[in-house]
Amino acid sequence: MPAIAAPAGGLGRQLDALAGRHVVFLNWRDLEHPQAGGAELYCQSVAERFAAAGARVSLLTSRPAGTRRSQIVRGITINRSGGTFGVYPATLARLLRDRHSIDAVVDCQNGIPFFSPLVLPATPVVQILHHVHQRQFPLYFPAPVARIGQLLETPGSRWVYRRCPVAVVSPSTRDEAWEILRLRGPRFIVPGGVDTPRDDGPSRPADRPTIVCVGRLVPHKRLHLLLDALPALRAAHPGLVVDLVGDGPDRERLGRHAAGLGLGDDVVRWHGYVEDRQRDQLLSTAWLTVNPSHGEGWGLSVLEANAHGVPAVAFRVPGLRDAVRHGHTGWLADDADGLGPTIDMALSALADPVTAARWRDRARAWAACFSWDATAELLARVVTTEIDRLSSRAPGRHPRESRRADLLVTRAEFPLPSTQALPALRRTDLIYRNVPDRDEPYQSGTGRAGDGSDRAVAVLYGAGPADARAALDRAGVTGPIEVRTATGEDLLIAAVRCALPDAVQADSPVAGASSSF
Repeated sequence: MPAIAAPAGGLGRQLDALAGRHVVFLNWRDLEHPQAGGAELYCQSVAERFAAAGARVSLLTSRPAGTRRSQIVRGITINRSGGTFGVYPATLARLLRDRHSIDAVVDCQNGIPFFSPLVLPATPVVQILHHVHQRQFPLYFPAPVARIGQLLETPGSRWVYRRCPVAVVSPSTRDEAWEILRLRGPRFIVPGGVDTPRDDGPSRPADRPTIVCVGRLVPHKRLHLLLDALPALRAAHPGLVVDLVGDGPDRERLGRHAAGLGLGDDVVRWHGYVEDRQRDQLLSTAWLTVNPSHGEGWGLSVLEANAHGVPAVAFRVPGLRDAVRHGHTGWLADDADGLGPTIDMALSALADPVTAARWRDRARAWAACFSWDATAELLARVVTTEIDRLSSRAPGRHPRESRRADLLVTRAEFPLPSTQALPALRRTDLIYRNVPDRDEPYQSGTGRAGDGSDRAVAVLYGAGPADARAALDRAGVTGPIEVRTATGEDLLIAAVRCALPDAVQADSPVAGASSSF
């Protein structure tokens, strides 16, 4: 099959460019696994959209007891083999066997990488990195095993993946990929999506203060910190209840901890795993969600709660500091001592119906910015770019050398009439129309809101200010170009916006949002 190229006159939908290609996804678990979570939802939500666009999609994953070895789920051929650790050699053996039919690999790193480049040295490989697990290994394994896991994650992944492109789910993960894992491939922001809640009619918060937390009960979520804060919070907010939705290995310990604090089932309600409809019903009546984790890749549970109009309290830690917009969709606490006072402040604010309605509207609008369609399109751009790069390399040249570092990232803003198409840049650069809206709840005050100007924003990876200006000049941009070094927030908002169809960008909930959103 010929190399993929951007359609003339614009970028086009890169998902469609994958039609007929065999793309193999690697993930530790799939959604049938009893311990499936956000990483599995991300993997299969994207994979099924690749399949719907015409790609031949396979998922190689582990096989827990009671699951089939192979099945087709929503266009994805799922092949299961091996257990918690046996999945790694089993997956490499399968890749080696099928290497001649594979066009690209999406390698999801969940702590321990699959090391797919070892058996596919000339095949396009794109890593998916949710977050760094260096601090989590000691929470789950004895010291010697934990150390092995840490070494496999780094320096192991750095040596094997070399300069493969990395799709990261948040600005925090992008920073950690460089600073902790020291991955030297280009790092592209590809945030996860949020499923739109069922429209079961209008909902309203419960009559009494209610906190709902959804997620697996595992040590690194640190739900004991929420339990510690509850006695004082109950005194300040009579009738306060906490609904914990989910299960996991930390359930028994948390139950003992709650009992030791005198928190009965009338205060902490343990729901375990529930059907989606029941989970959504609980969320729709919550005042607040709380995530005391010491770090996440993105904070998908926060965004899912936001979709129901539920603001969040979390720590100012990787991932969560990206997902929670402090002062707009929730509140961020700096340390464990500040968690209780932050929840107290949030519940006090939400006790006023008018104030609560404003928070709920902002939370819904923020969650609406993220879709799995946009996630799939952003990842498709990275995958097709890597396919093109390797197919065009000179004979005999090592397939993973000569990449430009992406430490420099520049945000450029320039005038662009509504009648003029977006300029054509590199497939992985982020470009969108910035149409200010006076009523936009996320407008940070650029001085242009409501002035009627039509402008565009481009965020260019691996480009300094001079390079960005030169690229835009070559693309035919006229008029003054304002440039500055891009922040993580710039990357996140641009990723959200650029995957939207050009015709509807002005109607997006984030229209006009700027870098300090």
